Amino acid sequence: MRKNNTFRRAAALMAALSITVSLAAPAFADTYYIDYGDITITKNEDGSQTIEQGVEEWTDKAGEETVITTSNTVITTLESDLEGPAAEDSDFGPVVEDNYQPAQPEDAEKPEGADQPESAEEPKSADRQESADQQAAPAAAPADTTPVNPKDDGFWGNTITVINNIADKVLNLTLKDVKIDVSDTGDQYDWDQKGKAALSVQGKGNVEIELDGDNELKSGTQSAGLEKTSTGTLTLKDDSKEAGSLTATGGNNAAGIGGGFQGNGENITITGGTVNADGGDCGAGIGGGKESSGSNVTVSGAAQVTATAGKSNGYYGAGATIGSGGNETGGEPVDGDEIQADIIAVTTGYIHHIIYNEDGTTIKREWWEPERPQPNPESPQPNPDGPNAPAGESNEVDLGTPWLHVETLEGDPLPFNAQQQGRTLRVTTDNLAARLHGNREALEALREQGVEQIVFVTTLKTTTLSVEDLLAEGGSWFALEHNGLVSRQLSAAQAESLKCRMR
Repeated sequence: MRKNNTFRRAAALMAALSITVSLAAPAFADTYYIDYGDITITKNEDGSQTIEQGVEEWTDKAGEETVITTSNTVITTLESDLEGPAAEDSDFGPVVEDNYQPAQPEDAEKPEGADQPESAEEPKSADRQESADQQAAPAAAPADTTPVNPKDDGFWGNTITVINNIADKVLNLTLKDVKIDVSDTGDQYDWDQKGKAALSVQGKGNVEIELDGDNELKSGTQSAGLEKTSTGTLTLKDDSKEAGSLTATGGNNAAGIGGGFQGNGENITITGGTVNADGGDCGAGIGGGKESSGSNVTVSGAAQVTATAGKSNGYYGAGATIGSGGNETGGEPVDGDEIQADIIAVTTGYIHHIIYNEDGTTIKREWWEPERPQPNPESPQPNPDGPNAPAGESNEVDLGTPWLHVETLEGDPLPFNAQQQGRTLRVTTDNLAARLHGNREALEALREQGVEQIVFVTTLKTTTLSVEDLLAEGGSWFALEHNGLVSRQLSAAQAESLKCRMR
């Protein structure tokens, strides 16, 4: 009996994997694979979204989620999800949990009808029949089921076009481990031969893109990494439980996120995730391409944004980190104008601004918003290079908002990483002893953002705090201390009396 169960589990695994590997179109009605060609998504007046790829066309109904990923990602996810007891006692590896049943003793009484042949008919309700049909017949694949335009390191030479011309409806899209590289398209010396945009957002309606996993977009000359020609608002977010990131690299004369050559970049909002926007030569990190402007950029919540200006090409100036692209006056290069992004709703997030010299390797200027905390020069340094030097590998996650921060038990700032995952804010620092310290404003802002709990993680200890419980205490400050394996939450009065460098 045990042997039969093992073979049955193995068969279930093989069947599941064979179905997944054969999918070249959506595994379900809402999932599409970038490795099988260019994808165009169009918002319809009834709220649905039409997806085109090659000669095929599908429609996601209003309320359904449209997800773009790669077939390899789906296979890998399935393999990691196929876990069950059979993996422990057989040579067939993990199995689909739904197909697993505990082994029965040899003398166990068989249920009635157990010996019926497999062909015996069984009445099925309409719902059960529909479910069976869906499992047996995945969505139709395009005529050509071979991946097209593969590039090195898991990148694909296919593009995504998002069109929303319905002003009162939002087009929703999720990117999950999508890697596109069309940086070799176009001719930088012939302005009539514009390269492809890895992802372009068009129309007059709003577009919201959820970031799951690691996503990278590299565009061709004169096209922005994530190019926005629409007049609506583009929102990049990370609301799901899966941490998400995006790196968007513009082509020559184009922004990382925003406008291509002579294209403005406006109405861009980032509410979560880790977003890196790298402008091409003379393009802004976020904003306009060469000779173009940027406006109305908002960063909020726990979003961690690095905006890198495109360097000068010697004839036109460098782009702004956030703002306009480079220009020239009287034959002299003029750098793009920086604009102030709206950061009033930033909680634990930040913007890291970087401008390189013309050589593209040495930094000309660098700053953070909000200003990141620096260790007291009179105190021992986490990095012997100096008080302003990054601490080890934490230079990219040293956030530094005075509302919510991590410090030593003596009150000196410590580098930390903060990431919102669904309704949880996870704050991590690689230290044995540390204090999480914040005020009521931070808690209220987190609650508005949908955060219900804060998880504080140090080297040996993890503690979860309820945002509502902290607010209910009524104090203006709160504090949680970790010292090795010991955790101690301070009273509101104690938290208020603490001396720290951020106050």
